[in-house]
Amino acid sequence: KLLSLSYHFSADIMSLMSQSLLMEAQSLRLEGDIDGSIAVLRIVVSNCNADADEGAAVDAEHQMTHQLWAMASYQLALLLLQTSGRCCNQASEREADKILVKLGYRLRLSTKAFGYPACECAGDKSRCEMKTNKNSTLPLLIIDDILPQPLFKALRHSMRPKSTYWTNFYSKTIEGRFDHEGDKRRIFASHNVSLPNSTELSYTECIQNASSLIEQVAIIIKHCLLKHFPSVSASTSAEVWAHRRPPDAQHQLHYDMDEIRLHALKQRHKHECNSSPTRDKKKQKVDNCSDERSKSNQAEELSRIKNDLCPIISCVLTVNVPNKTKKCDRCGRHGDGAPTLVCNQSVLGRRSNEGWLCYPRLNRLVAFEGSLLHAVVPGLPSEPLDEDDDDYSRVTLMMGFWKEVTLTTVPDKISQCLTIGPNVPFPSSLLCEFKPIAFDENTFTIQRNHATTVEPTLVKPLWTEIDQDDDSNGVATTERDFSGRFFLKSTDPTEIDKTVLGI
Repeated sequence: KLLSLSYHFSADIMSLMSQSLLMEAQSLRLEGDIDGSIAVLRIVVSNCNADADEGAAVDAEHQMTHQLWAMASYQLALLLLQTSGRCCNQASEREADKILVKLGYRLRLSTKAFGYPACECAGDKSRCEMKTNKNSTLPLLIIDDILPQPLFKALRHSMRPKSTYWTNFYSKTIEGRFDHEGDKRRIFASHNVSLPNSTELSYTECIQNASSLIEQVAIIIKHCLLKHFPSVSASTSAEVWAHRRPPDAQHQLHYDMDEIRLHALKQRHKHECNSSPTRDKKKQKVDNCSDERSKSNQAEELSRIKNDLCPIISCVLTVNVPNKTKKCDRCGRHGDGAPTLVCNQSVLGRRSNEGWLCYPRLNRLVAFEGSLLHAVVPGLPSEPLDEDDDDYSRVTLMMGFWKEVTLTTVPDKISQCLTIGPNVPFPSSLLCEFKPIAFDENTFTIQRNHATTVEPTLVKPLWTEIDQDDDSNGVATTERDFSGRFFLKSTDPTEIDKTVLGI
């Protein structure tokens, strides 16, 4: 008993030490000391491995040790891949892959995505070559100086740190639960703005008659996208939401979808798969449900996804960038922040192993086909410069242009102001913050002359299979699902589609 108590006491001490070291590694990473963070994470992984060797690998008494090992291993692999991409360090890449094998992963984003260039001027600007038509246009578009300066300044003011958008609306989206990173979960919340009929009103009349600043922004963006994306002309409304996050904050690989219809699709599929009365038949039906679908039903389901679940075009508009005084020595660009990754992988089935990095710049719009997989890659922090803490965040305004979309049902205008959910009609309580600005035709003419398109940074290959070496046999994997979907336990990246769609 004394030996057992002594062992448990030492295990508890080791667990506390590992937790403390994990926090230290995170602090070093945020300070820009990546090498220091890697060194500390290696110690945590080593300590957890030594502790696990003294007992059962994943029994109840070692659960905490196993979780700490998994978290440290994940963070270590991520940092190694980031530094490997930046410094072309193959030894770091091999070390990361061995760690990922132990975690049970078989596919990951390439080091070109994780170790993105510090500035877009150093990236590969090669255009993708579609197998069907080498002259076909890219499924995305980047436009700098998309908005006229008076309107952009008004938008930045409306989304300033102390804006009611953040204090009265965005703050209500926080749930009581926590995610895998230890942060509180947020309920997805967006607003819907109706777009005027451009066949009845001219472009200038549409802007003049807009009821809010957000509507003016949506009208201008739609107009600027018509040439590259003619299909956007069919849009009748714009879904609008925003993020305010640290410069290195990531956002998982995902699709923009009609969240209400997606939920209904998942519930219908769940009901179909679980309709068998007996338990054994139910399990067999769940396992074989997808295989039993006929080709015609699959085609019908894809058609429903195409028509109902994805916007025509998705957009990301950068409203604020951190480190605005940070300057690239090569091109002179200012700003900092992790880029958006747009994958050439559509939920409709089209896929090629490539993607594009789109860097955040003030008043820059990134627009892409609404069915494409996308994310914000994990950032590589650098030492913060002297800036106002309230302004040290990446602020982005997202828009999805829809032909038809399901709105959150709101019984009256009072409830509309209080409702949190997807595609809530734009509430009157925010109109005071987003007042439309006076239209000046000269200003808009100047804007059209200044707006320029930018080539995205090509990432090819996008996905890389992880080598399964001989040391991978018998290792302890983890069932923990880390946010991001940057590492997959299948070699098929469309597993993300099945997870998202619940089919």
